[in-house]
Amino acid sequence: MVSPWIEKATVVHGPNGSPTPTSEYEHSSVPATVRKIFNFSSPSLTQREAWAGTFEGILQTRTEPRTDCPEQLSNPVKIRQGDANEDAKVSEFQQELIQYAAVQKGENILTSYLGKIEKEMTVREGKEYIEDAVKRFFESGSAAELMDVGEEQIVKMRPSLSTRSSKPQNQIPSYKNRSIITKSRI
Repeated sequence: MVSPWIEKATVVHGPNGSPTPTSEYEHSSVPATVRKIFNFSSPSLTQREAWAGTFEGILQTRTEPRTDCPEQLSNPVKIRQGDANEDAKVSEFQQELIQYAAVQKGENILTSYLGKIEKEMTVREGKEYIEDAVKRFFESGSAAELMDVGEEQIVKMRPSLSTRSSKPQNQIPSYKNRSIITKSRI
């Protein structure tokens, strides 16, 4: 029987060359571990699962749970006193999130707009911009479904200076500033 308990202070760095010298831990490690622990006779579902490192060597070290674990965790310490300063300029990390949203909206092409992000945008404006990008992304996906676009297609947003606004709009998205492209096969 497999025990779900591990030794105190266990730090796992990698699968140590098992099942292959290049194996790593990843999502496929979970089904690979289950397959190995329960000795399933069927082959791996994918080559990725067959390659993935497994955790059975970590899980099969104890037969009983540890008794030195805390029964209740302490409350986390507040990092800042008070509310977030939404009028502050965005941080470097926040700029990167906003730039990602700009790519989702297709506005990464508009280099002058990206300059505004880095120099002028506040935390509040950044939050609104990202919320608008997510909203438009889902609207475009819904519009693509209405046009019977298959799941193998990707909705790619394109900017349109005549349809852009700084505030989110509650209307059906315009199809003229969006296009559908075929997903490349790997």
